[in-house]
Amino acid sequence: MKVTKKTAQIINIVMIVLVLLMIVSNVAFAAAGSSYLDPKTITPNNDGSLATKSQSIAGSILGVAQVIGISVAIIMLIVLAIKYISAAPNDKAEIKKHAVIYIVGAIVLFGASGLLGLIRTWVEGTINK
Repeated sequence: MKVTKKTAQIINIVMIVLVLLMIVSNVAFAAAGSSYLDPKTITPNNDGSLATKSQSIAGSILGVAQVIGISVAIIMLIVLAIKYISAAPNDKAEIKKHAVIYIVGAIVLFGASGLLGLIRTWVEGTINK
């Protein structure tokens, strides 16, 4: 079976999307039978401080914003790649212009979410001292 250029491009795009999903997804390795995983030993933090409540709210909002942003970025990448593959040679230059805009937007999105994560970590460290 001969692999055409279009088929190779589709395989490359699928592989890139899979790698991005693996990078973005969170993985947790838990050891069964460990005492720190026992639900009976977990005690809630009921100090009621405003800082703790605002941290949890800000963390939730940041997490949701990151998931939505990453999902939109991956969907846009897939749509742009499909447009590029199926476009006529004359239209590919216009799609490349949109790809540059997409890349800049993705860099800003991931940079901003990373920066917000660093700020959140710094604030949590300052409040918990």
